[in-house]
Amino acid sequence: MSLSRKVVSVAASAFLLFGGAGAVAVGPAPSADAACSTSHTGALLKRGSAGSAVKSAQCLLNSKNKAGLKVDGKFGPATDRAVRNFQRAKGLAVDGVVGPKTWAKLTGKSSNPGKGSISQRRQKVVDFVRAQKGKRYVWGAEGPSTFDCSGLTLRAMQAAGVKGVPRTSGQQAGKYRVSASKRQPGDIVHWPGHVGVYVGNGKVVHASGSKKRVVEVSVWGSPTYHRYIR
Repeated sequence: MSLSRKVVSVAASAFLLFGGAGAVAVGPAPSADAACSTSHTGALLKRGSAGSAVKSAQCLLNSKNKAGLKVDGKFGPATDRAVRNFQRAKGLAVDGVVGPKTWAKLTGKSSNPGKGSISQRRQKVVDFVRAQKGKRYVWGAEGPSTFDCSGLTLRAMQAAGVKGVPRTSGQQAGKYRVSASKRQPGDIVHWPGHVGVYVGNGKVVHASGSKKRVVEVSVWGSPTYHRYIR
C-alpha cells in the first residue's frame, strides 16, 4: 500500500472512532440509574406526595424495576402500583410508602438512618427539611405531604436516626441548648411557640404558619439553638 493510501486509511479509522458517522462508543456505558438523584432519600413519600423527591423515586423505580413511569414528580396511582410491586419483589412490607427501607433497596444504601458520622447525620437532617420545601403547612401534621413546625423538625430528626424527640416546639427546645456562636447545620432553631432547622449560612428551614408552606429563609430575631445530634 502506498504512503498516501495508508494516511487516508488511518484518517478514516480515526474519523469513525472519535465521532464521525457511525462512530463507535469508547469506554463503559454509564449505569442505568446514574442520572437518578439520591439526594432526597430522607423524604417519606406516599400517594399524593409531589416534588423532586418523588422524581428521584420514580427514576430509581424505572431503573431498578423497569416500572415505565413518567418521571413527573407526582405520586399517583401508577407510582403507587410501582412502589408496591417493587416492595413485593424485594420482600418488604407492601404499604406503598417510600420510607427508609424502600429507599435503601432503591439506592443500595443502608436503611439504618442512625449509621454514619455525626456530620453525615446532621446532613441528613438538612437534606430532609430541604426536600420538604414548598409543602403545605397544616397544624398538627407530621408529613409526608403536610407539616406543622414541630412535625417537620420531628420527622427531620427521625430521618437521621434520632429517637425520643418530643412532639411540641416547647418540648423540643427543652434539651441540649447551644449558643448562637456555636450553632451548626442540623440544630433545631426555637422561637417562642415555633421551631425550624438551621441549615447553615444564616438560613433556617421551617414550616411557616404565616406563609402556609415549608420555606428556607434567613434566621430572624434572637432564637435559641438546640442540638440533638452530638
